[in-house]
Amino acid sequence: MPDVATDRKFIIRTRMGEGYHLTELGLKNLQHVLTDWLPRAVYFDLTDDAASVEVVARKEYMSNKSLFAATFKRADGSTIKTAEYGEDRLVGKSCPFYDPKKSSYAGKKDGFDERLVIYSSTPVDTFVFGRPK
Repeated sequence: MPDVATDRKFIIRTRMGEGYHLTELGLKNLQHVLTDWLPRAVYFDLTDDAASVEVVARKEYMSNKSLFAATFKRADGSTIKTAEYGEDRLVGKSCPFYDPKKSSYAGKKDGFDERLVIYSSTPVDTFVFGRPK
């Protein structure tokens, strides 16, 4: 029987850091960053045993932009590694395997918003020149 590649399911859990407040426009921008750009950026930092990433958004004081502290977790909840992503590092990030059409919001749990993210086993080609088709 041939080896069939399958899509990878991954959970991204996000929350606002303590004391981090945004305007309505700022919240819309943050939502766009978390649903469109963050899944593309974290893909390149995934390990084979990563099941989820917990992301806390906070304000970076020097640039006055958002900073995202990410903790990559195994299925048993143990930490694999941590990484920080500046908003400038995320915007425009391209990942041919992220499938936003199959990904979805999964609700709120333990103070985090959870999103089920699907990474396709083959390129999805949803971006042309860094912009959605």
